[in-house]
Amino acid sequence: MRAGIYARHSTDKQGTSSEDQIRRCQEFCRFKGYDVVKIYRDEALSGAHIENRPGINALFIGALDGRFDVVIAEDLSRISRDQADTANFFKKMIFLGVPVETVSEGLINELHIGLKSTMNALYLKDLAEKTHRGVIAAVLRGGVPGGKLYGYDLVHALDEAGEPIRGKRTINPQQAAIVQDIFAAYASGQKLKHICEDLNRRGIDAPNGGQWAPTTLVGSFVRQTGLLRQTLYNGTITFNKMQYRKHPETGKRLSVMRPESEWVSVPIPELAIVDENLFAKVQRALDVRSARQRERKLTPKVTTADEKREQAINRSREWRRNQAITSKRANAVFGGKLYCGKHGKPIVATYARHYSCKTKGCPNRSLNYDEVIAFVIDAISTLDRNMIMAHFDSVEMVRKRSKLEHEIAQLNKELEAVRVGLNKVIDALGRDARSHEIRAFFDDKSEQIHRLKLDISRCERELAETTLPKSIDRIVARHNKLVTKLQTWSRDPEAVVPLRQIIDRLTIHAIWNEAEECWERSCEVTFDFPAIIAADKRVSS
Repeated sequence: MRAGIYARHSTDKQGTSSEDQIRRCQEFCRFKGYDVVKIYRDEALSGAHIENRPGINALFIGALDGRFDVVIAEDLSRISRDQADTANFFKKMIFLGVPVETVSEGLINELHIGLKSTMNALYLKDLAEKTHRGVIAAVLRGGVPGGKLYGYDLVHALDEAGEPIRGKRTINPQQAAIVQDIFAAYASGQKLKHICEDLNRRGIDAPNGGQWAPTTLVGSFVRQTGLLRQTLYNGTITFNKMQYRKHPETGKRLSVMRPESEWVSVPIPELAIVDENLFAKVQRALDVRSARQRERKLTPKVTTADEKREQAINRSREWRRNQAITSKRANAVFGGKLYCGKHGKPIVATYARHYSCKTKGCPNRSLNYDEVIAFVIDAISTLDRNMIMAHFDSVEMVRKRSKLEHEIAQLNKELEAVRVGLNKVIDALGRDARSHEIRAFFDDKSEQIHRLKLDISRCERELAETTLPKSIDRIVARHNKLVTKLQTWSRDPEAVVPLRQIIDRLTIHAIWNEAEECWERSCEVTFDFPAIIAADKRVSS
């Protein structure tokens, strides 16, 4: 008979196991008079699942092709330690007419499949429990489970019985300093992206040897992983969080969170790197930021279109308020207000200190900051007494003032008419003006008077904004003082903030100079005159 031999060992530490199995199977075949035609093997693969083993899959193909008449293995556990897999393998071989023999049990039948595969499955479960207990015992003796942990070095030491203590560690001073910097930066409110960029810029390798990434620091909120959640930095090792199971169909090893009541925590104060208060502060910040992140993901799903529109408007307003200046960064005075005179599109920052129109081929592309700020300062400097007077004496402003004055006069007439009519009613009714209906009438008239007064106040405010202010000289003097500061330092917050508030638009024009064969650029400014008057009132008050 032609025989196909199958051998398997579980780990790299059993490197000679498959050779020993094959040798025993070959001796068995010589004793039985079988002719060995093919040897199949799986090395360093678990016997818990059969689907992902190339050797046994090749054995199936060989049986289908009729390459051998019998399958020989050292033991039924070499085929599989899973009951279902063993039974399925046996059924397939019987269907193909290929018997299965082992050196230990001889010819395999249904009795072996029922009893021996059950024993193999129990052995596998018992082995997993013993391994798990052994790791917990190592933790309780001071060992730290798992692989290499950033901030620590492995130490080879023996316990009182002379047995090696697995997972013994000591603090790595250089890496510990990096861990402390990361915790301090996160506690101060820095973003994860900025922390990682700083570490990469300093040339510090991440725990895996590559670049730092936000996931390295925070990991998973659900699984409580990540450098910032590592309790050993606080002097406590937390173990037994995860339980590993193999998928019954794919055979892949999956991790499942255990209940928090099953976690094992052992204090190891000598391995503490981060101060207890700082560690607690970071954990609170992690919870808050994680909750905000989940809220940001869930909010759009339950937000209506009107609410989204309102939120977008509020964000835009907040951005415009903050873009002028922050305590840490002064923006350019022209930021967000610069436009191309040829295409009417915004001129935006493209890379460091360079600005471009969004239209390709436009002459207003790749403009240097120093060049742009020079044009802008020249344009802003043009504000003077004559410009302010010309604005308020323009046909549009005169027409607007006339309209407002007429509207105020009409409103005053209506108000006076309501008051006169109300007084006539009071004089006519005398003491009878106390009924419910009469009171309702008076309430309506009172509300009408209130609305008229509000309309008059609104028109008077608008009229004041269109009227030439008396403090023109003070406005011009203050403006020139701000421009002088801007010329000294173009990002001076004391000049940038108030000047941005009075600028509506800055337009860059480019004209080709035939003689010089170059583009000549200039800047046109559009001032927000109501904002100029409002700013003067704020300063004077």
